[in-house]
Amino acid sequence: MKINGRYGRFTPRTSQQPYYAKRAKREQRAQLEAAARLRDWLDKHNTCANGCGQPVAFYDTIHYTLRHSGCCSSECEAAWLARSEAN
Repeated sequence: MKINGRYGRFTPRTSQQPYYAKRAKREQRAQLEAAARLRDWLDKHNTCANGCGQPVAFYDTIHYTLRHSGCCSSECEAAWLARSEAN
C-alpha cells in the first residue's frame, strides 16, 4: 500500500531521530486521543439503548459497529422505536 508516494511508513535513521521527535510526539498524541475517543464511545454504548440493562449487540466482524440501533436484540429495538414514536 502506498502512503505519501512510498511503500510503508517512514522511519527515520537513528542519527535523524532527534529531528523527527516533534513529529513522533504529535503522532503518538493523536493516536492516544483516538484511542481515548473510541474507549469513551464504547463506554457510552455499553448497555442497551432501551434501558433493559443487557449488553449492546455488536457485529461479529467489526467490534465498534452497533447492531439493532444500539439495542441488545431486534425485539428490544422494536420496543424502543415504538416508545420513541409514541413520544
